[in-house]
Amino acid sequence: MAYSIIDPEHFLSDGVFFEGQFLEKAEKFDWEQYRNKQVLVRGCNSAIIPPWAFMYISGKLAVLAKSVRYGNEHDNIVVYRADNEKEVKLPSRALKK
Repeated sequence: MAYSIIDPEHFLSDGVFFEGQFLEKAEKFDWEQYRNKQVLVRGCNSAIIPPWAFMYISGKLAVLAKSVRYGNEHDNIVVYRADNEKEVKLPSRALKK
């Protein structure tokens, strides 16, 4: 199964997690690219990332994606799955605070 992959390392600063910079980058990130896709949040990182950051990313994706998984391409768990196979049509304002 092919997934659209999002790597939390994309939100790091020089390979280090800083809460403020993570949130700033996440707010500027184009989440729309994951609309109606099966998304894998990569969970194997060399950097130390707090669990709430993965939950934050999953929450942003849950209003757009058909499914959200956590792990890697070969071993992952379902975090969220849309109720049906219809397209997710929530307005993008649902992504705002």
